[in-house]
Amino acid sequence: MHRITYLLKLFFRLPAREKFWFVFAWFFSGVTRLFLLTLPFRWIAPRLGLHLNNTQLCAVTPEKQRKLAWRIGKITELACKYTPWQSKCLVQAMIARTLLGYYKIPYVMHLGVTKTNNAEDLLKAHAWLCVGPWVITGRDGHKQFTIVSTFISPVVLGQPSPTGHSHA
Repeated sequence: MHRITYLLKLFFRLPAREKFWFVFAWFFSGVTRLFLLTLPFRWIAPRLGLHLNNTQLCAVTPEKQRKLAWRIGKITELACKYTPWQSKCLVQAMIARTLLGYYKIPYVMHLGVTKTNNAEDLLKAHAWLCVGPWVITGRDGHKQFTIVSTFISPVVLGQPSPTGHSHA
């Protein structure tokens, strides 16, 4: 009960726009999780951005956009922390990527793997989302992963969003 009270107090202190992001992230984290569990990744991948194999990139982004992206990342992580389902790194990156796309903020999403010492689980995967030099979701431990796939925002190349939306 204390956890719910804390969350409500935290939520009501947020500015209106960040309340919207929180509700969006919380609800769509469940939808995103369901898609990841039921759909082949090849159907999901085109929605992540333009695929550039395993290239490490950094999109040039104005400070105002980086600050907005940072808040989006923080609110996304906060909302996903309070879901009754698992909303880990890939879910968080996909949710934040959607909000960044709405604001036409260039992003780079990396998917990586690393070897583990666990015989049952030899590889561990991770996803992180970058705006400029900042990692806005998936910061924890991302440097220990080898990039196996990179997706960039269509905005970087002046192309329309893969969702077809055009927002200012």
